[in-house]
Amino acid sequence: MDLRIRRVLSLQLALLLIVAVGAYAVWGAVATKAALFGVFIATANTLLIVWRMRAINKAPDNKAPNKTANLNEFIRSWLERYLVVGVLLALGLGSLKLLPLGLLSGFILGQLIWILAPLTIKEA
Repeated sequence: MDLRIRRVLSLQLALLLIVAVGAYAVWGAVATKAALFGVFIATANTLLIVWRMRAINKAPDNKAPNKTANLNEFIRSWLERYLVVGVLLALGLGSLKLLPLGLLSGFILGQLIWILAPLTIKEA
């Protein structure tokens, strides 16, 4: 697995702990559940990226670059991630009736890690 992806995952898991403690201290248990679910959605999104990267790297036809196949894989990966995030957000807001601000705050913080993680890696 790529160092950047590992860094994103480790920071997202650390964020789960920080959000849990911080949200509980400031807003209580109800907001904590919502924020944790938001970070979970961002982490699930990252895990989907890892899964697709591994599937593409294991493919037997990976030797010759095929622009159409690469574009199809990119679109498929984007669509899968978009649908999973949408379904999980709908589940959290609809069925689970989590606080919208907490849920979206956790999700945004989880996605913000994608910007912050590369800043923590020293280039060789």
